[in-house]
Amino acid sequence: MEWVLLVLAAGGIVGGRRWWRGRSRRRDTERGSHEELTAVRTLADEDVTLLGEQLQRLDAEVEGHELDEAARRDYQVALDAYESAQRGVPRLTSTDQVSTVNDTLAAGRFSLACVQARVAGVPLPTRRTPCFFNPQHGPAAVDVSWNGVGHGTRIVPSCAQDAARIERGERPELRRVKAERWCRTGRRGRPTCRTARTTSPKGSSP
Repeated sequence: MEWVLLVLAAGGIVGGRRWWRGRSRRRDTERGSHEELTAVRTLADEDVTLLGEQLQRLDAEVEGHELDEAARRDYQVALDAYESAQRGVPRLTSTDQVSTVNDTLAAGRFSLACVQARVAGVPLPTRRTPCFFNPQHGPAAVDVSWNGVGHGTRIVPSCAQDAARIERGERPELRRVKAERWCRTGRRGRPTCRTARTTSPKGSSP
């Protein structure tokens, strides 16, 4: 009978350890996901704030100009995109959902660029993907050759300002991204670490 009790006790200890390890892994995964979501929300909130500032500057730029129907329509689209993104950021529950906010912001930046072009009397921008080096720069104007660290040389979309910098041999204005790192103790006491990065272009680190 004693050996039966010992076996049961040993089994309970082993099972308890497995349960505790599984619980710790789940807790670490949840913590990592939360920190990653927080980082993504922070970046998205920065983008929304910047678009709001750009709209304020646009308001000063168009003061005294009579906007035609197309310009007023683009202006309203930009305002709607700003308000929609502003509402969307606090509602993010996963990092995958930020793509919707990014698309909304990209549409707002494009419409803002269209208003600026109409007021200045220059050709309208082409609807393209945002600048590879920093989406806050607005829609890309041209394709440039870029040698990203660890990714080799490739052709990427760039705003006019960054394209000019590259042509002069200067570095484009890359968006700086803070990486959050957390660790947990894995099997045999070895730390397992993960890094939560925000949505900077791959290969764009200096």
